[in-house]
Amino acid sequence: MNVRLVCDSSCNVPQAYQETLGIIQVPAWVNFADGTSLRNGVDISDAEFYRRLQTEKHLPTTSQPTPQDIIEAIEAADGDEFIIATVSSKMSGTYNSAVQAAERLAGRKVIHLYDTLSASMGAGWQIIAGAEAAAAGADAAGVLAALRQAREHIVTCFTIDTLKYLAASGRAPMLQAMMGNLLDIKPLMQIQDGTLHLVQRVRGRKKSKRELVEMAAAYVGDRPARVAVVNANVPDEAAELAEDVRTRLHCREVQIVELGPVLGALAGPGTLALAAFVLPN
Repeated sequence: MNVRLVCDSSCNVPQAYQETLGIIQVPAWVNFADGTSLRNGVDISDAEFYRRLQTEKHLPTTSQPTPQDIIEAIEAADGDEFIIATVSSKMSGTYNSAVQAAERLAGRKVIHLYDTLSASMGAGWQIIAGAEAAAAGADAAGVLAALRQAREHIVTCFTIDTLKYLAASGRAPMLQAMMGNLLDIKPLMQIQDGTLHLVQRVRGRKKSKRELVEMAAAYVGDRPARVAVVNANVPDEAAELAEDVRTRLHCREVQIVELGPVLGALAGPGTLALAAFVLPN
């Protein structure tokens, strides 16, 4: 049986993996105040999104792929069975779109649903692991088992440069945002059980990046890991962080990935994240 993985663009699966493993990515939507809605990575690049994010008078909003978007992607693809793996259902409506798509495809396609309970490459590593299992010949049950096993061995932590965008989204009180920026306080957060959790606050960008690596190291220890350095329009800092990661962790692989518009609009430019996938010894 040919099992295909379907994901949304908020999972940030690198293009090379999409191509080599046959992963089907369905883009999220970016909505601007002038009424235009553009598909992430199709109608608008990450670079153009971040340029407009910082120059538009009104901040853009984002929306998950529609059920029809998912249906069209699956109908256009070869495959016997499809596993739709989405960004955390506690952070996005994408999983609900997948449920509706699966209901409408019933009788025509064999569909399985999977909630990564994560985002960006915290979800992406799971999808890659599932697609690698499928490529090795696993059936749908085996692929789902690989996804779940990966989910139990991934840590996703990040720091943001400014609280402005979280405040604009309504997820942080404006006063807290103003105080944080005034004091140069940088929050360090983790995705735990599908939601964002504040772990600590530190002062200064340099210290926040150092602590980000230490958070990942505390989880990984001496075990081998695949690590993604995710950045929101700060590639030079991401490259430097990747070198720190290689020095501090036992890395089998390091990927540098651009944070897509959905999470980028929430966290803002300057966001840096690490997603570390611990491998068997």
